[in-house]
Amino acid sequence: MTSGNTLREGSGDLPPVEYTQLLQQLASILRQQNPFQLSSDQPLLIINIDNLADTLASNPNLANPLASPRGVRTATVNFTPSCREKFPDLIRQIRDLLKQHLAEITGVEANIPALVQSLIINDITSLTGAANTPLNLGYNFRRTNQLHRQKLTIETNRPGSQSLLKLHKITITVANINQISSQLEQGIRNHIDTLPWDTDQERENIQEVFSEIVADEWSEFSKVRELIDTQALGRLKRHAQITYLKHLLNHTDSSDTESVIYLRDLIRRLEIIEDYISDSNKADGDYEVSYAGEKANYKNLFSRAEAFESLPIIPIIDGYLGEHTDRNRGTVEFILGVKMKLDNPVQARGGEKSFQYHLNIINPDSDEHKEQITDPNEQETFARRVLRRVFLYYFVFASRSNPQAPDYDPNSELDYDPVTSFETHILPVLRGDDDEAKKKLFRGIIRGFTQYNVAHKLAKLRTLLRNLLGRQGIFTKETYPIHISVKKDILRGVSDMDEMRNGYFVQESLENNIKEGLRYISIGQGIDADAICQIPATITIEDMRYFQGGETEELSWKYHVAGIKMLPVLWTPDNENCRSSYRKAFPHQLVVFPYDKERLNKKTKEEDFSPSSFAYRFAWMVLAYTCLHLLLETAPPGLFVSQVRLHEGDSNQPSYAEEFIADLSKTLVHLLSEKHRSNSQGFRLNTLDGFKVRNGLSSLYSVLPKRFSLPNPTNLDKLAIIVVSARESDGRFSSKNRQNRLYNMMGEVVSVCRLSDGQVEVERLTTFSYNYRQQDLSKKPSILMDTVSQLYRQGYRHLLYIAAAPHTSTLHITRTEEDEELYFMSPTIIEAMMALGSDIKVYPVFCDKYYVRKLSDYKKSASFYVEDTEQLTHLSQDPQQQAVVFFNLFNGITVGRDEERFYNGVLSYSTILGVYENVLDDLYIREDLLDDTPLKRDILQYITLFHFSRFEKTTDLQVKLDPYDNIIGDESVGALSIFKQMSNSVEFNSLAFLTEMRNALNLR
Repeated sequence: MTSGNTLREGSGDLPPVEYTQLLQQLASILRQQNPFQLSSDQPLLIINIDNLADTLASNPNLANPLASPRGVRTATVNFTPSCREKFPDLIRQIRDLLKQHLAEITGVEANIPALVQSLIINDITSLTGAANTPLNLGYNFRRTNQLHRQKLTIETNRPGSQSLLKLHKITITVANINQISSQLEQGIRNHIDTLPWDTDQERENIQEVFSEIVADEWSEFSKVRELIDTQALGRLKRHAQITYLKHLLNHTDSSDTESVIYLRDLIRRLEIIEDYISDSNKADGDYEVSYAGEKANYKNLFSRAEAFESLPIIPIIDGYLGEHTDRNRGTVEFILGVKMKLDNPVQARGGEKSFQYHLNIINPDSDEHKEQITDPNEQETFARRVLRRVFLYYFVFASRSNPQAPDYDPNSELDYDPVTSFETHILPVLRGDDDEAKKKLFRGIIRGFTQYNVAHKLAKLRTLLRNLLGRQGIFTKETYPIHISVKKDILRGVSDMDEMRNGYFVQESLENNIKEGLRYISIGQGIDADAICQIPATITIEDMRYFQGGETEELSWKYHVAGIKMLPVLWTPDNENCRSSYRKAFPHQLVVFPYDKERLNKKTKEEDFSPSSFAYRFAWMVLAYTCLHLLLETAPPGLFVSQVRLHEGDSNQPSYAEEFIADLSKTLVHLLSEKHRSNSQGFRLNTLDGFKVRNGLSSLYSVLPKRFSLPNPTNLDKLAIIVVSARESDGRFSSKNRQNRLYNMMGEVVSVCRLSDGQVEVERLTTFSYNYRQQDLSKKPSILMDTVSQLYRQGYRHLLYIAAAPHTSTLHITRTEEDEELYFMSPTIIEAMMALGSDIKVYPVFCDKYYVRKLSDYKKSASFYVEDTEQLTHLSQDPQQQAVVFFNLFNGITVGRDEERFYNGVLSYSTILGVYENVLDDLYIREDLLDDTPLKRDILQYITLFHFSRFEKTTDLQVKLDPYDNIIGDESVGALSIFKQMSNSVEFNSLAFLTEMRNALNLR
């Protein structure tokens, strides 16, 4: 793999970080304390990092590696020149100190390999269950497991009553994208012409100044264009939420008049919010409110795309099905899924319903409110959360009509005026400075919701929508025309003509934060005479149906772990309960990392993200990785490092230390898996039983090799699945010079191989990570090229290359470089991969999950797939064939109680055509992924086997819908490796830092 560092040349205006003093302080502490201890009664190595980390955290002279946090979003590996020079030696110095301490407990350094060997379990299949405890590492690796899968078809000419699944597909089409820039320019010029300049010559001079602004890549004009390009889709999705509710209302045939009125009223009130926020007669100060000393502007808060998503019942536009840009016609089209949020329980809060969960945020007497509003690290964010919900919930749920009253008339809900009531009773208090008055107001709002039985209305609305969405009849397809408007308010007016003379035409707020400009974008059906730019668009809603097609196919699998050795590692709270548990459960070799689970607990620390808590996490990160790296230096190839975590905290409210250790363990899994096998799994001691242990072990061992027996033989020898993502490590909030931001690129390689006996083996081959400037990510990242080169030498010719969806949020009105726009799918990257071998075939693929409503019962353990490309075009029709859906996978898993089992996920695979001219031949992608050929069937079968291989339970085995979640998504290693830097507003990317450490440790 590549060594050295690609960041050596500097990184523009990024803030530098300096870790020399912190690492020297850690080395000094390490000289005084030996963290290693051997147990006298079993082969057990205890590594006490916790005391070392706490000693560093307690140092009153901690130096912040970041000189100034101003404007900084992330700061991790943009080392100062001095730090860059000293860093490798400092890391190796810490490694050598740890090696000396390890040598002390073994006698001499030469005995370390023997110690490591004594900690390894030579035969993973030899482990058996422990007595008197359900927890152990024993697992039945020899069992043969049966699997089932069934084909689905997407058809448009069969009755809905025969369908298994339904999807409501939303297509957002934006027209005239080629004209947006010129229309915007002309709108601003027209505005300039209407202003009372002193002379015609001055007017001409101002127009010339504006011409220079238009030509400047980083000017205000570019900022406005960027606003439309990057933020308009979010607003369109929000408008689609209201449109979807109207669509459902149009198809309602319920005799329950009361429930239908509640749906009409929800739509009415959401539109009232849109009008209130867009009222051009209101001054900016009219929307200013505050709580707990934190100010907020309702116009800004409710201009955001996610403004409605804390409502208990609201459509969620979720799931990417395709995106097509047609430059000739000047259109861009986004195909999306939708699911209804139906006041379901919030699992993170013990299962209370969404409505009650959000009321608890408003309620000043709730434990959460009292804790968060007094926490200096949470106060600002939480105060805004409270203010946002007070506005939203009042506008949507305030009423003077009680459905339990004998004279109740549901139509009275439609007459209630939330604006007048809000401006009379709520807004004056929120604009004042008396927090006690605000708390009294919040209590009164909640009391009113109880008095007028809002929960009853929500329950009725929920039932109506569930019944409507569960209906088997197919809804008619509808298209709703709209306009995107950029308001004239985005420009400076008569009072700011001096600023315009100096070349400043746009409101200052847009320069500081592009999302501040969302207040100047509106979506509506009619023409807005006040707009400087109007873009026509449509929202189309279509009811798609899936039908069973053909017999169920049966296959089987079993583990192939012969010869695999294991180094068992345990992360555990350091107390008698846990020690007693693990000594019973694991009476064999073990490496133990104990920690005090109260170290980071807010109840004992005034601040969670203080310099001391960063130092604590930093020390744990540096020492834990170095210790494991040291132990594995002489480990045998193919070793499995199993990382088990014991937890005492509740899953909804883990202690901060338990949460951190879990994230650290998963980050280390990724690093260790480059050369070894590794995985991490937690077990909660308070809720432990045999069923949970078996499922936990299935998850822990899911990365070990599996062999599948198929009913029909395959011909493809080898397929490599390469999954790639990136996470920012160093960057400012400003988008200026964004190409200089630093990112950690991470990935995983999975091998699917046909064996000589016809079986197919699936296993993880390796992982990788490296740090790059953003501008280099879409070129030839060396770590990816090295990985592909190794795969080629190992005989892999077919590479399924998977990255996050390249298009998801922009209208493409600016013609960015294709490499930047396609990111990991850039022609430059694909061409570089193809150049590594004349017979390499690279298949650029992206995938995303969307949601369907299950309509019929089916075999519980079956997994379903759609592979007919012609049928899948019903989901995403692209006349230019730029993005083609070629495979869908669905499983029968429904999680939760009966009333929660409403939607199921479907994973959609797409490939890109027509954008790699002179790089790769579209013909082979069509033949291998789209046309009905033997090779396509093999590739799709291998993808399915990979999904099966990652399933993490012992019964009802099905495809895992998100097998890439360790690389892509909110639970990926990149996301989990983030924690706060010493400055609360700045994030630290631990995987990026550990990647630099790995490079230093691997230098010889």
